Amino acid sequence: MSIVSLTRDQRGRFTQTSSVESSQEPISSALSPVPSQSSTVTPRCSPTPAPPAPTSQTNVVPSSLPSVPQVAPQPVPPRSPSPSSSSSSSSSSSSDDLPLFLATMSSATPSWVNLSINKPPVVNAHILKPHEYVHVRACINRYLNHKDISDPYSEKARNLIMTCFQSEGSMNFFDTNADKFLKLSSTAFDDVIKAHILGSDWVKIITDTMDSTRLDDVDERSFDNYYNTISSLNRLLKDSPGHRSEDSLKVLLQQNISDEFALFLHEKKVLKSLPFTDWVDKATALDADFRRFERPKLDRIALLESKLSEASKRSVASSHYDNGQACQRPFTPIENTSSRPSSSTSYRSNNNSSRTTLNNSAFGVPSMAKVKFFASVVTGWLVTSLLNATVTNRFSLFPTAHLLLMI
Repeated sequence: MSIVSLTRDQRGRFTQTSSVESSQEPISSALSPVPSQSSTVTPRCSPTPAPPAPTSQTNVVPSSLPSVPQVAPQPVPPRSPSPSSSSSSSSSSSSDDLPLFLATMSSATPSWVNLSINKPPVVNAHILKPHEYVHVRACINRYLNHKDISDPYSEKARNLIMTCFQSEGSMNFFDTNADKFLKLSSTAFDDVIKAHILGSDWVKIITDTMDSTRLDDVDERSFDNYYNTISSLNRLLKDSPGHRSEDSLKVLLQQNISDEFALFLHEKKVLKSLPFTDWVDKATALDADFRRFERPKLDRIALLESKLSEASKRSVASSHYDNGQACQRPFTPIENTSSRPSSSTSYRSNNNSSRTTLNNSAFGVPSMAKVKFFASVVTGWLVTSLLNATVTNRFSLFPTAHLLLMI
């Protein structure tokens, strides 16, 4: 008769063990008819040693045996995924990544797109910047000219302009008020478009943009590009209180150009009191020479100033302690210059350097490191003073700056 008992292995899992009486032979677990019942079966072949029972099977002990606590079912080990399960998991993962993909696409959507001259531009944003709206209007005008629409405020042209703005708010706005907008005057229609795309205070927005635009902010820092940008923004203010006259526009252009270019125009005898058209023509003609010859020199001077500033900061930060000692004790004492050699092999070299230091200190000669430090500080101070003292005659500093760079 066999007795089945449950024991725990090293991992804490229950395993099945069987003990056989002396008069009985072990029963193979493979011949057990039902895993949940224990019975004796006469084997048809020669008995073989019983292999250990699988951990997933649990036998019930007869009622005559001592009671054994019930065992919780063992977890089923993971299996390799089937094609259907892998396809379902991939579909679920792809469905989970879909919102992230859509969010990325929506965030990467440009505010407006130019679809070439054969199609009108598409505006995806509800609010545009003044520079962007200038570009959109230029694309619309080119498309209307390409379609031979001579009147930009005809019913067909207005419908094309309103369909360019395809954001949800814009489409609802123009669809609701299309009949009313088709009956407005040309100026009123433009004001409605600008109020919807730029904002209700579009006059102030465009004016602030013009005032904050500088020559160094435009492409290539070109005066021609700068003048065209300001003129395009001023054209948006046509028939509005914010529109600038030529004299007012000339003052704005003169205020927002760079100081170097203003000094260059002054040296070339281009007076600020010239008429608007003459001043713009001369500034445009001289801008090419300024950017070709003078701008690289000014950039090199600015680079030199930045390097000198960084060098002075590093020298002050690295030798602050030594500088304090030098101010208190400018010369190195004799007794502090000599030191014992660290090893017998370097005794001769250390002895020679100690003799040289002793001889120099005996005559009051400072160390070479401190001499180099003071020389760098004095050179930096001299160059900075020259650059600051001759701001008005800046173009005469190029030979001096070149010599200092060679040093």
